[in-house]
Amino acid sequence: MRELGAALNGAAQASDGSDAGYLRPPHWPGVVAAAGRLAGGMVSNDLRELVALHDPFLGTADR
Repeated sequence: MRELGAALNGAAQASDGSDAGYLRPPHWPGVVAAAGRLAGGMVSNDLRELVALHDPFLGTADR
């Protein structure tokens, strides 16, 4: 979350306030990459919890 927040803040500071200003390179690709990493971690956590619901022995192996 911190990495994504930092990337968003960097894009906002470099922007002229317009939508196009937020999306302009080189800032927006860093925002997208940080969001992708965060989403991947969230999906991984969700899948681990889903496994734990269906098979408590498998879900707790790495806890």
